[in-house]
Amino acid sequence: MKRQYAATQQEALQKLQTMREKYAKVTHVDADVITVCEWLSKWFTVYKLPKIKGNTAQSYKHVLEIAVEEIGMIKLTKLTEIDLQSVIFGRLKDHYRTAQNFRMLMKSALRRAVKSHLLQESPAEDLEMPKKPPKKTFIKPSSDDWQKLLEFPTSCYYCWKWIILTEFVTGARMSEVLALRWQDFSITTDEQGRVQSGTLHIRHALYLDANENKGGHRQVLMGDTKTAQGNRILPLPVDFCYELLHYRKLQLERKLMTPGFVNQDFIFTKADGHFINPSSFSSHYSFVRKKLGIQTTFHMLRHDMASRMKSTHIFDLKDIQAQLGHSSIQITMDIYTHIDEEQNAKVSCWLESGVTEILKRGKNTSQQISS
Repeated sequence: MKRQYAATQQEALQKLQTMREKYAKVTHVDADVITVCEWLSKWFTVYKLPKIKGNTAQSYKHVLEIAVEEIGMIKLTKLTEIDLQSVIFGRLKDHYRTAQNFRMLMKSALRRAVKSHLLQESPAEDLEMPKKPPKKTFIKPSSDDWQKLLEFPTSCYYCWKWIILTEFVTGARMSEVLALRWQDFSITTDEQGRVQSGTLHIRHALYLDANENKGGHRQVLMGDTKTAQGNRILPLPVDFCYELLHYRKLQLERKLMTPGFVNQDFIFTKADGHFINPSSFSSHYSFVRKKLGIQTTFHMLRHDMASRMKSTHIFDLKDIQAQLGHSSIQITMDIYTHIDEEQNAKVSCWLESGVTEILKRGKNTSQQISS
């Protein structure tokens, strides 16, 4: 152990402080050897992956793949803020959400590197973001739009009508709707066997695995819901329960008539009984809505549930949050409490009539004073 001597207590304290500062800057012996790629891989596997859901994991893996491609071969101790900022303002400048995740993951990974004595300080603390793009305008589907979607004669999915109907009564994410199994559907009946109520337990989601080879096939996996709050039990109207029971009978008939029909207990399946790929269904929905002249995306159908709940003046934000499975009330407030164009027009008309009235009164008062 190295010793130093001092003539006075003050001098000893100064030397002690100097030694502390000196040795506090000593990093781990591997710090000059390990690359950014190696550290991100180790950090993600040990610290991040055990705490996140499947869909989120795939999203983060995509961001880390970009990081590895752009800065992966740089030695960890040589990584600078400029290297990180160049990725955000370069490759990710037109991809705001991905840039957000990149900044968040780099902050987390490099803070851990500091704690592990691989770095003296993190170069990711003051990263700037590109200009945030404007939010897409919410296009509320009309009753006619819903009707057109329900009645569209698609040959791709025999269960199309009931998928759209399920979205109408639940506002669930597409990945959650396609992951529903019959065990998630339950009803209560009276003594005569008439349905009194029903529920759907949203507890799983289908998501795409990471694409190991660009352009290659991506496996569909089933995991937990996007957030813990996403695991929820939703009430169902009686008429919908009868519709779903009718659909179940049709599915059982199809199963008997289709050789090799796979019984995986999914409510919504392809013609052979296999689950539906969310990506394929998304593409087909996009094709259908454009053919029908409907501008509302599938995710906007989810927004519509919040809009309909809000317009009744019966439900508060907590009710909407619970229905949609948001992780926080802030998400509900940010995304679903907007006033749509129709409401804006009503507010504008109301304000205009009020201003006209008050100006009219003011004009009459002025004329009386003048006379």
